Amino acid sequence: MAEKYLIQVDDQPIEAELERLNGGGAARVRLHADGEWQFAEMQHVRAGLHVVMLDNHPVELYIERRGSAVDVTIGRRTYHIQIGRGRRAASMAAAAAAAGDGIVRINAPMTGNVLEVRTEPGAEVEAGDVLVVIESMKMNNELRAPAAGVVERVGAVVDAQVEEGAELVVIRPREDSNGTA
Repeated sequence: MAEKYLIQVDDQPIEAELERLNGGGAARVRLHADGEWQFAEMQHVRAGLHVVMLDNHPVELYIERRGSAVDVTIGRRTYHIQIGRGRRAASMAAAAAAAGDGIVRINAPMTGNVLEVRTEPGAEVEAGDVLVVIESMKMNNELRAPAAGVVERVGAVVDAQVEEGAELVVIRPREDSNGTA
């Protein structure tokens, strides 16, 4: 059965399906950009270096973790990639849809308890800043700003129970010196 993912490559969302073969590292991958199945198998070479065989053509990847994302270098080009599945994919899709007006809403990806709120209205945030920490199923989940901006509203309250989809933080774009975003 194919697993569905949302992949953001340099802020461009791409829908993908992955079907693992024989429980190993081999998989069939279909990107919705072209709709064709491609055979892919990744092999770990050493720290950070992987070789992916795409339709029997080797491609070297240098992978470096950056929080919840990764930087992947192929040749001389580096791509910033975020991968989401299930609730995280839905959250990423909502953030991408909101990018049109620049307003970003950070919603609870799951039901849980708010452990920390690390921002307040009026605070300037950078992409990747931790805004809220939620505990769910005995795991702490850091919710990070997907883009730089100014916190407009904070709905998260420490020790409060939140339901999946609850609005926790709203970020608006920064205004430039002319008063426009």
